[in-house]
Amino acid sequence: MTRISCLLAAGAAVLALTALGCGGDGSTLGPDGTPLAEDGTGDGDPTVAVTLAQLSSDIFTPKCATSGCHSGGSPAQGMSLTSANVAAATIGVASAQVANLKRIDPGNPDGSYLLQKVRGTGAGSQMPLGGAPLSASEIQLIVDWVSAGAPVQ
Repeated sequence: MTRISCLLAAGAAVLALTALGCGGDGSTLGPDGTPLAEDGTGDGDPTVAVTLAQLSSDIFTPKCATSGCHSGGSPAQGMSLTSANVAAATIGVASAQVANLKRIDPGNPDGSYLLQKVRGTGAGSQMPLGGAPLSASEIQLIVDWVSAGAPVQ
């Protein structure tokens, strides 16, 4: 085989491998090369969105809306965290302890007082008071929900 035919064969092999690696028309990729979501947005993250109902059943009701805390006729700080009241009592509502912060500030987890309290960085005691602190994964679920705009549904 001559030198030119070897170079042509090597070039053809490179082109064939490149073509195999570029299968598809690229229409399912965003400008940064990440997969698009089914709705055509650049959010191809396969994680499931956290819902308020999930947070209520898994965190707020069993760990916060307990007797003498955030439930009943006189919940602590006037904030009922029962599933029927949690949205109205938290989303966009000023904190009773730090009025310039909202209990839940949609889209702003670091500025949400409820998150500061469960992290132990807010005024007063870390919540839940008298109970085990929330786990990092439980706090992350709340962060994800607030970051997504704290949707009620």
